[in-house]
Amino acid sequence: MVQSVGLTDPGLVRTSNQDRILVDSTLGLYLIADGVGGQQHGDAAAELAVNSGHYFIRSTRDAFDASWPFGYDVERSLNENRLRTAIQVANRQICRLRSESPEYSSAGTTFVGVLVEGRRATVGNVGDSRVYLMRNGVLKQLTIDDTFVGQLIRGGALTEVQAKNHSMRNVVTQAMGLESIEIHSSEEDLEDGDLLLLTTDGVHGVLDGAAMCSMLSACRNVEEGAKRMIEAALDHGGPDNASCILVRYTKD
Repeated sequence: MVQSVGLTDPGLVRTSNQDRILVDSTLGLYLIADGVGGQQHGDAAAELAVNSGHYFIRSTRDAFDASWPFGYDVERSLNENRLRTAIQVANRQICRLRSESPEYSSAGTTFVGVLVEGRRATVGNVGDSRVYLMRNGVLKQLTIDDTFVGQLIRGGALTEVQAKNHSMRNVVTQAMGLESIEIHSSEEDLEDGDLLLLTTDGVHGVLDGAAMCSMLSACRNVEEGAKRMIEAALDHGGPDNASCILVRYTKD
């Protein structure tokens, strides 16, 4: 059984909310997009990404009728192909928007998604929105950050602690809206009591892993956990739009 909830808040500094979230428990689909480009319509890119991704996953529920405009990778599972293709389809739509409408020429968005079927969770992302897995009191990041400091951390040139205060910690190196994107994807077998947490940087950018882990450990249900997460981001100044989705898996 899966329980889920999603919340989003504009924060205390931004005048608009360019985050978009989607929770579709019938499909087991959970998406977050964080629009980039400032006033250049990042909100439109985020909404287009979520709507396009949702449409593709819904239309491929019956795999026998599915089409694969970007090919099918036989080394990956059906759901990983579905999620990766959904991201590519969404990216193509944003590229089309940018090319056909000059006022949207710099619109872009991060994108992160989870597709849960049975006890298998498929994860995919572009940009710096994240998915975490909390199991037995330990919080682990499942996604890869497309950021300047993320590259330095993976290369061993920077520690997590150093990255927290780095002057370029908010520089995103990849987002939806580019002609060519690198999609990060993986799959995880879920265990009884596992929590999946999806966040934009308005949450994980101001709350460290220990704080999020503590809040999730104390929450009685997913609704309380998501509410505490957003409230904590606001308590830390709410410098950006703050969004999260919380998914709990329990054995039937």
